[in-house]
Amino acid sequence: MKSLRRTVSELWHGWLQRRIPPSRQVLLDQRRIFIFPSAYGFFFLLIAVLLFVGGINYENNLLLGFSFLLVSLFLMAILHTFRNLAGLKLVAASMRPGFAGARGALEVRILSAHHAHLSIWLHWPGAPAEEVSVEPGEEKSLWLSVQLLRRGRQHPGRLRVESRYPLGLLRSWSLVDLDHTCLAWPKPLSGGECPASGGDDDTGVNHQDRGSEEFEGLRSYVAGDSLRLVDWKSYARGRGLNTKQFSDPAEGRLWLEWNRLPGHDPETRYGRLCYWVLQLDQRGERYGLRLPDGELEPGSGPLQRERALEMLALSGESG
Repeated sequence: MKSLRRTVSELWHGWLQRRIPPSRQVLLDQRRIFIFPSAYGFFFLLIAVLLFVGGINYENNLLLGFSFLLVSLFLMAILHTFRNLAGLKLVAASMRPGFAGARGALEVRILSAHHAHLSIWLHWPGAPAEEVSVEPGEEKSLWLSVQLLRRGRQHPGRLRVESRYPLGLLRSWSLVDLDHTCLAWPKPLSGGECPASGGDDDTGVNHQDRGSEEFEGLRSYVAGDSLRLVDWKSYARGRGLNTKQFSDPAEGRLWLEWNRLPGHDPETRYGRLCYWVLQLDQRGERYGLRLPDGELEPGSGPLQRERALEMLALSGESG
């Protein structure tokens, strides 16, 4: 039984892959939309059939006419339920990374060219659905939650787009592969000494007094620079936003190193390094990162933290 179920599942996913291949943007049309009566729709049809049988049995034209009216409504509902999805354009946009074991989010842009699309529900597998309605010529952005099960880039699966508008008699849906991925940082693991070299005493803690660094000059502010290094006095005088630059003696740098965590499995090492990236960033320290497949030069501030976390998330991935 399991073998048969696996075979059917493989055939279904293979057919779906050919019919709706991965793409960063998808326009829903008749090839990509499926439609089937809902439970309420089957009950509605059952009532119509019973009225028809009753009308035939008792030769009652009123019952027959009511039965034909219900069937006509059902047929019209097929057209309008299909039309509510047809022409909807979905585009993969940004992502919000998160830590492994928590949740991230992926942005999907929804566009309508010709007519309104009302009460559309979207969700990734295993995630709560979000409802959206789009008017003609309108574009909306929707952030959909993604469960991050492991470190690295994660494909959330096929996006389910569903609607039962207008009467709920039918359910139209599509299973779209937007080729969208979400980045999962390692789960921070505390414990042990800081696995860093450098600083004044090579113990993994930087005791250097930042006041001893020599001032070198100013440069234009770049997004991600620490706000503590911004020259607020010159900004108040109308000279623009500039960042102070100091000399950075080699002995004042901290290098978080993979090799300083022997005896641990790779994921534990990534988790420990992630924890210390967050700790050093919170302290305002300058730090770099050395992994088996790459190196990040020392720096500080939000941009340095983002680069370090991304490097830890992608380390060890092939391609």
